[in-house]
Amino acid sequence: MCLIGLQIVILQLAGVATAGVKFSVLVSNATVSFGDSVTLPCWLSPTTDAEGMEVRWYRSNSYNTPVLLYRDQKTQSSIQNRTRLMPREPSSSLKQGDVSIQIENVNLKDAGKYTCYVSSSEHYDSDAVFLKVEVIGAPPILSLSRLEDDRMNVSCMSTGWHPAPQLQWSLGAQEALQPGRHSHFRVDDGLFTVLSWVVLPSSESRWISCSVFLPSKKRDLKEARVDMNINLQPADSGGSSWMVAFIIALLAIIGLTTYLLYMKMKTKKATANIPLGIAEEKTTLLKEAPELAYSEDMKNHAVDIVVNKDAAPACLKVGKDGKMMRDSGDPATDYELCILGSQNFSSGQHYWEVGLKKENTEVKSFWWVGVATDSAVQTMREQKSMPTSGLWCLYSDNKHGVHTKSGSSHYISMASRPEVVGIFLDYDNGRLSFYDTKLRHHLVTIKYFFREMVYPLFNPSKGDKAALYILSLPFATPEVNSTAATAIET
Repeated sequence: MCLIGLQIVILQLAGVATAGVKFSVLVSNATVSFGDSVTLPCWLSPTTDAEGMEVRWYRSNSYNTPVLLYRDQKTQSSIQNRTRLMPREPSSSLKQGDVSIQIENVNLKDAGKYTCYVSSSEHYDSDAVFLKVEVIGAPPILSLSRLEDDRMNVSCMSTGWHPAPQLQWSLGAQEALQPGRHSHFRVDDGLFTVLSWVVLPSSESRWISCSVFLPSKKRDLKEARVDMNINLQPADSGGSSWMVAFIIALLAIIGLTTYLLYMKMKTKKATANIPLGIAEEKTTLLKEAPELAYSEDMKNHAVDIVVNKDAAPACLKVGKDGKMMRDSGDPATDYELCILGSQNFSSGQHYWEVGLKKENTEVKSFWWVGVATDSAVQTMREQKSMPTSGLWCLYSDNKHGVHTKSGSSHYISMASRPEVVGIFLDYDNGRLSFYDTKLRHHLVTIKYFFREMVYPLFNPSKGDKAALYILSLPFATPEVNSTAATAIET
């Protein structure tokens, strides 16, 4: 007993807490190149001896089949012997509360969310780490053809990237060009192909460059250049037979890729992250404009929305009337907590409101609201990751506050979180607007020309236990109180 007590005193003097102390799990995200090894950082705060604790790393819905399980002071299991406990720094260890793991020979399937769960005899905590796997693709292929109006068409294609790369055109050494079109395709191996083209006057004499790169690895960009002084015949002449052959081959590649994506979506119910409608990069954000201001007239387009309780996943509790929902507490990701309204829209204007506060409680901090396609929600639930398109939402969490993720992320500066969010969908004009209805304030508008049927989307998220509820309209926006909510079945 004296020896044990002396060890505890030594640990405390060294700044290391013992297992009985309440701790928090801290993490940071990681990025790795395909085939390399990566450390997923996770540690305890305050610094706490973790040698006698349980450390469990697992993927979504895989708590009982962990990536790595450390218990009874030894590693019990790890996936394919590619994972092991590995401190972030040489001077760190389990005794200092470092429970990080290393994954060797990383592949694309390793990308995504990992949960670091640590449990002592008296306390437990967990947090999520997101692993991004990057692949540098092939150098781009450039082709030129002269159009009948004597302008020059230049196309660029590059394959084998992950995630979807960026592409930039430039004319000469400095002048940037806007592409005529820019598209990404994801094929069965999970890698992306990017295609783009520009049209220039034939009088242009400088060289043109196409560069493809990942934003995090600009120094590894792949570039191709071509001299605009090449003497080309019009595209319909016999002198461009090689170009005709190239274009035919290029169209064949695009057609085959599109066919494979279609068959994969049809046979596997959209289990792959594939384009759903127009590419996400064509989404834009509108922040301030007179026509976007809050107006009570929007309620003339109010719709009575409910969610289908029978279609709710097990991790989501839904009220009897289909208007209230919250996290059930079961292990799940935010992607699995999404649920769609029973109504769908393919034209017209529609308005609804979501309540985020009950009387004598704090405003709910974690939620998603917006619209989505049915296939995008299926993809999220099955892949446990964000779809490439088909989802247009306003999000709230503690890290970023209220924000969007459509196109470029937009963070909304607010003195306090909204208690009621109004959502106005103008389908025909391609606008989805969000409002703080209590302050009668426009938050942000997502501009996107919808081509598919969309549904109202709701997500109470995993960050807090408070409920999210759909308000009944068309009435004046009610004061949010406990009578506005419907009891959730337990």
